[in-house]
Amino acid sequence: MITKNYERFGEKVHIIRLKNGMQVHILPKEDPYYTTYVELSVPYGALDLNYKLKDQIHQTPYGTAHFLEHKIFAMPDGDAFQTFSALGVDANAMTSYNQTSYLFIATNHVFEALTHLLNMVDTPYFTDENVSSEKSIIAEELKMYLDDPNVVMQNQIMEMMYHYHPIRYDIGGTLSSIEDISKETLFDIYKHFYQPHQRLITIAGKVDVKTLNRFFKAYDIAHPHERLKAKSILPKEPKRIKQKNLIEYKDVQLNKLMIGIKLPPLKHQKQEAIKHELALSLGLNMLLGSSSSMYEKLLEKKYINASFYVNTTFEKQAEYIMIYAESKKVNALKKELVSFLTQDVHVDLNEDAFSRFKKVYLGQFVFALNSLETKAYLYGKYYHMGASLFDVVDILQSVTHEDVKQALSRIEKKYITTLIYKKA
Repeated sequence: MITKNYERFGEKVHIIRLKNGMQVHILPKEDPYYTTYVELSVPYGALDLNYKLKDQIHQTPYGTAHFLEHKIFAMPDGDAFQTFSALGVDANAMTSYNQTSYLFIATNHVFEALTHLLNMVDTPYFTDENVSSEKSIIAEELKMYLDDPNVVMQNQIMEMMYHYHPIRYDIGGTLSSIEDISKETLFDIYKHFYQPHQRLITIAGKVDVKTLNRFFKAYDIAHPHERLKAKSILPKEPKRIKQKNLIEYKDVQLNKLMIGIKLPPLKHQKQEAIKHELALSLGLNMLLGSSSSMYEKLLEKKYINASFYVNTTFEKQAEYIMIYAESKKVNALKKELVSFLTQDVHVDLNEDAFSRFKKVYLGQFVFALNSLETKAYLYGKYYHMGASLFDVVDILQSVTHEDVKQALSRIEKKYITTLIYKKA
């Protein structure tokens, strides 16, 4: 076990590297923290549909990663959730585009829950019967989402932006794609992406570091594994958007606008990619966040309400900005936002305003780390991106006014698509 000290943040990270390749990163926090947060993540997500292993190409249906996340909880003696519940532990899981995570929060019975978590992930139990029954469950979940116009709208604008990249499909897949998932598909994915050397376990909060070290040494001896290395294959995606504009009439209470801005991916080194992501996020928050002059202007004109938001997404060979608003004046709002982002953006981006906002943004980032869940999630995210969470603070500190200007300069009118739902 090695220990890294981050004295500026009052943080230590204890790292256990097992012989089977699994890494355990422990972020202890003293009182008043009484809970322990544990997250096991693997770098396999919704975008990893097609991959190469040795000389063989594997192709899987949309939604496979999410489907597998559900079935990992299946055990020969029942649903793994039941044991977590009996221990008084709150367990969950989530699938993103690039990783899958299994987690729990506990005040007591931490080692029993940790043993159960590892046993669950180490025991793939897929049968024709339980895979078939899961298809019905996930189909109902997808249908429920399809009743939400905001979800439908987001899925639709992704298909308007992207031609071939799998980001254009919902993480859960489609009603037809999940029918093509078999137990054989799940066993292959498990074997190729879920082995110990591909796992990161992040433990934050109240911990006994010495006992954890002994626990994982014993686990290491009992779980040797071969090291397979699968490489994801993504289709070549054109820079251009697929569809420019669309207006549809829907059963909505208020007109809805969604703007998608496709950003041609840049080939950065890992830390440079993180810096670019932070620069763009910082810039957009400064220009369109709730404390920005543009936000106030749009409120005064009654163009937007509290539902307005801006998101940035950076995934494998896919980067985009998404803006959502509800408005009685969607056409005027669309025109104002597109003009602002493509012509007038630098008026509000002066260097003094940037310096002030950066301090606030940095403070908010550091403050968010007081949450064990946020800290563990971000730690895992940046680990899989090739960086330490605490180094990311330094990367954010290094973002300059010029970095933000360059990041925002990638927004071009030809890469913008708009979708409007008007009240029928």
